[in-house]
Amino acid sequence: MNKREVNIAILYDSALNVNQIQEICAGLEEEGVSFLVKKCDKASNYIELGSKAACMSPLKVGIGIDRVGNICVHHENLKQEEPYLQDIIQNGRKLGKNAARLVKGLPLAF
Repeated sequence: MNKREVNIAILYDSALNVNQIQEICAGLEEEGVSFLVKKCDKASNYIELGSKAACMSPLKVGIGIDRVGNICVHHENLKQEEPYLQDIIQNGRKLGKNAARLVKGLPLAF
């Protein structure tokens, strides 16, 4: 029997430098939650990417990042146009931590 790895999916626009998401990954790692990073070659806005990422994730939580650094945390059960959290790439570590806390059922870090 194959088990799917439990993770938060991160989808980012291909025009974004992948090095820019290191802080998001660091925030997730600090909280002990694994993640899967995938580049999206089709241009999409960060909310759409977050929604798609949530649908890919076994944890039903995804992070979307557009080409200019807008980011969001989305949950599979939310309407696509209403992500759980939104921020900018400069606050990526905090957003990563909060995405992990959402999965773990902990209060958000502000």
